[in-house]
Amino acid sequence: MMLCLATAAWAEPVKYLRAEDAALAQAKKWQRTGDAKPILSDDGKVLYPFGQYMPTLTCSPLRACDIELEPGEEVVSKPMAGDTARWKIGKMESGSLDNVTTHLVVKPTTEGLNTNLIIPTNRRVYHIELKSVSTLKGYVHRVGFYYPEDMVAEWGRSTAKLKKLADERDNLVVSDFPSIPLDQVEFDYKIEGNAPFRPVRVFNDGIKTYMLMPQSVASNELPTLVVLDEKDNPMLVNFRFKEGHYIIDKVIQKAMLVLGHDDTLTKVIITMNKKNQALSSSGW
Repeated sequence: MMLCLATAAWAEPVKYLRAEDAALAQAKKWQRTGDAKPILSDDGKVLYPFGQYMPTLTCSPLRACDIELEPGEEVVSKPMAGDTARWKIGKMESGSLDNVTTHLVVKPTTEGLNTNLIIPTNRRVYHIELKSVSTLKGYVHRVGFYYPEDMVAEWGRSTAKLKKLADERDNLVVSDFPSIPLDQVEFDYKIEGNAPFRPVRVFNDGIKTYMLMPQSVASNELPTLVVLDEKDNPMLVNFRFKEGHYIIDKVIQKAMLVLGHDDTLTKVIITMNKKNQALSSSGW
């Protein structure tokens, strides 16, 4: 459905294929200028920017007009009309159970009427002008809303959320690769094996062990890391691969990197220097 923005009579309307695109453009304009325009669709539905205009619903006798609220929005008490004797107001719902849209159906009993309608919801209060005319000229049978202020606020929340996630990521990187004095870092590991995934460097900081892998590993299958105890039995140890490193949550004395199966099996063995094993075991 083609949608266009309501503009001055002499201006060429800007057309969009979707209501969402038109509302997005107007929300950006509101962010810059504080002004947003109603949006008109080819099927006669008018979307008003909430809080910018007093919307007008123009109906005719024997015709039902539709006021469409935001999906998920609920009417919390009975809508109040200035003239309840000559205007009939009902409610219906559309959409799925988890995304219900509330509609208020308005019908005038005669022509030439003019009153107002107040709709209280769980999100806001709507004030709408109601008019009835004798012909379909000027007849606006459907009105809805878009919410430029809410859209801009959501953009701000999304930006803040992305920044928070980025900060958390950066903090995690800092915690995984701590800045510590070099005299507390132990590099004395023996690396055996000439596989393409042979670590460039292995070291520990007294708490965790880090294996810097060759850059080619990032674009190929990662080898399996197996940490071994003093009897060469596999141990259950938390580890992860990040920023080109295997990060192991303990000081290891021996480990294997393994890739392939049976005849294609290749491995690299990493072993701590015997002297340092003794120091690590003694707690010094």
